[in-house]
Amino acid sequence: MAHRMTQANRQGWDGLVATHTRTYHIDRLIAGTPLVNDLIRSEVGDVSGKSLAHLLCHIGTDTLSWALLGARVTGIDISPEALKVARQLAQQMGIEADFIEADVMDVMEKVNRKFDIVFSSTGVLCWIPDIRHYARTVRHLLNDTGFFYLHDGHPFRSVLLDEAGEMGAPNRIQGDYFRKEVWRYAGMGDYTDPELVVPVNSFEWHWTMGEIITAFCDAGMRIVFLHEYPQYFYGGYSAYNEDESVELYPCTFSFKAVAE
Repeated sequence: MAHRMTQANRQGWDGLVATHTRTYHIDRLIAGTPLVNDLIRSEVGDVSGKSLAHLLCHIGTDTLSWALLGARVTGIDISPEALKVARQLAQQMGIEADFIEADVMDVMEKVNRKFDIVFSSTGVLCWIPDIRHYARTVRHLLNDTGFFYLHDGHPFRSVLLDEAGEMGAPNRIQGDYFRKEVWRYAGMGDYTDPELVVPVNSFEWHWTMGEIITAFCDAGMRIVFLHEYPQYFYGGYSAYNEDESVELYPCTFSFKAVAE
């Protein structure tokens, strides 16, 4: 069942590629400006000379940004259309990068290399059907001295969604933080173009903070830090612009975990 839902989501991501190629600031990337925001760069630290695997890399803009910052990069994603763009960008920029097509549920069977860093960001966990499997996948990819870094929307924000998975009145609690049902949508929307809807069924999952952190601990990892922030990433893509509102609850979080 999980594979059927992730494959349905793949069709949606295939359908978003053309729009994201237009809206993801690729001109800045090609000009040599990394698109990873300052917060994430400061928390990940120096990546020079390190091998980095980017899980759910989409069209590779963040992956190639890490390459500009000195990492040896591998991007992994479910969407073949997205990876076509990622490979074209790497070639155009003269960057040696490896891009692997794999459902996140199948990465352990398809990728046997080890990396210094495994990275995921932003808007990732809602596409993960099994958080414990995802944590084991991260540990599988890490060498014994490596670390994992994630930046994503805070799971508390799920209480602002109604039963249909839609945002209701601003800052009004109306959802169940401990929800276990999968959200099913008749279409996949886009955070960079609110008018665009890809006409496929799509599915999203919700994981509590306790489930997320415990999954990584159980996978043989130690949490180095867990940070929470009152700002949400703008449009689901770039983080912490000056004109963004600051809320009274956590909107985003990040954590770093090391292999034990």
